[in-house]
Amino acid sequence: MDISNLRKKLTGVGGGFLFAVMALQPPLDVLSYFMNEYGSTLITTALRAVLLFAVFVYGFIVETERRRYLIFGGVIAGFWLLHTLNCFRLGYQDPLGDLGEYLKLVQFPLWTLAFTTLLQSCDGLESHISGALAVNFCTVLLVIGLSYLTGSPVYTYDSPSRGVKMGLLGWFSNHNGQSAIVCMLVIGLLLWAYHTRRVWIFTLASALGFTLLYFTGTRLAYYSAMLTALGLCFFVLISGGRMRLCCIPLAAALVLLVLFKGVSIMETRQTLTGESFQICQEPTDEIMGEYKDYVYDSGEIPPEIEERITRVYEDVYGGLSFAGGTLLGDLLDRFGTERVMKAYNYTTKATTLYDGRTKKLKAMELLWEEQDAPTRLLGFERSNVAIGPNLYGPENDISALPYYYGYMGFALFIGFIGYIFLPIAISCVKNLQGLGSLLTVDFGAWLMLLVLGLGAGQLSGNVLQNPSASVYLSLAAAELCHITKAYGSGRLRARYERRQGLTIIQSPVIKGGG
Repeated sequence: MDISNLRKKLTGVGGGFLFAVMALQPPLDVLSYFMNEYGSTLITTALRAVLLFAVFVYGFIVETERRRYLIFGGVIAGFWLLHTLNCFRLGYQDPLGDLGEYLKLVQFPLWTLAFTTLLQSCDGLESHISGALAVNFCTVLLVIGLSYLTGSPVYTYDSPSRGVKMGLLGWFSNHNGQSAIVCMLVIGLLLWAYHTRRVWIFTLASALGFTLLYFTGTRLAYYSAMLTALGLCFFVLISGGRMRLCCIPLAAALVLLVLFKGVSIMETRQTLTGESFQICQEPTDEIMGEYKDYVYDSGEIPPEIEERITRVYEDVYGGLSFAGGTLLGDLLDRFGTERVMKAYNYTTKATTLYDGRTKKLKAMELLWEEQDAPTRLLGFERSNVAIGPNLYGPENDISALPYYYGYMGFALFIGFIGYIFLPIAISCVKNLQGLGSLLTVDFGAWLMLLVLGLGAGQLSGNVLQNPSASVYLSLAAAELCHITKAYGSGRLRARYERRQGLTIIQSPVIKGGG
């Protein structure tokens, strides 16, 4: 078949293809949950790899200038080759597993590239994409409803030892990743509702979206709800028109979030966490005695204080938690008490020593100190994060990248982030006079979606390597690139000026003067 005819046919079905790709994400997440329950996600991993390959090839065929695809593909394949060679040098334990994790990470740039091509090739596609996110939000609600109807709900926080079952999660495996997904879907839902130009639909969407975020129970969901309400309210106001009334449900949601914060699942969870900290802080304070408020600054530690700190690490944190989990005992055995104390800057605060997220980062820092120069440049495989029976891969996505993929991989990823945001900043600076035409509700929504998603990846985690979350991030990045390109070419400014002119013609003053 002639390539030009194939390109034309594929471009013609671009909207349906993109909608289908988006609609598949929640069902694949649910399938992953049940496969994980049976001890294997091999099938869903393979399905996602096939889907990624299909979308990449689809974009490559539709694209008329394929140099970007060749550059991106070459960089991704070239780095993987170097990383693999270094892992073989160290003694590869699980090459396929390591490849699977790498494919999850590179979905973000590859999806972004393909989505950008589709947006540029298929006219009018950008105005319908938010509808796909609205459909996915409804799918998530349906899954949560089904989990309760079948008597098998999954909770955001489920701790049998403390009798804790809180938060709406549904049949999704990871509460951090799913919280980020829900945050992004709510923004897409509100953007779709705004496009309907009906305030009552926007009000209903706001009620559904912010209620789900509130009852999800995570700090990420709660504070993202507040930021979403504030951010969208700003962009709706400056966009003007009758739809400024949408600020009313947004403001109401913000007020209710503040008023009911004290009785929220998030607050209850934080209280329980504080109680867990106190369980370890009490024996710590007994050991430290008069030195319980000691904070290490620099230099030598007085011998008496150092001896007490050592006792805290070995006697209080060398055992198991009240729930039966490992505290710092495995790190003490693996690296020695002195190295662990130094890594924690000799703190005796339970808020730090009992925190699992901090422990994972400290474990990686200690492992990293033992690596040679090539490994620091190219990273090591994920199996290296095992200490005894426990895996200590950091939850904070961006913080984990230098360890898994070295300084080179980290630099490439940050360079890709710059590839998205730098043109936006340059275009804004070059076209300051028409900036009002760029600051639309669409631009604001996609910008918030991308920033909140990336922020969730760093502050919460399990986002950049969550396949569905990567798809939503990529869609937002592609939309921003597309909008900025239209703005830089003058199309958005011309549309804005026409809209402003129409407003003047229809004003009461002009009508009266006529």
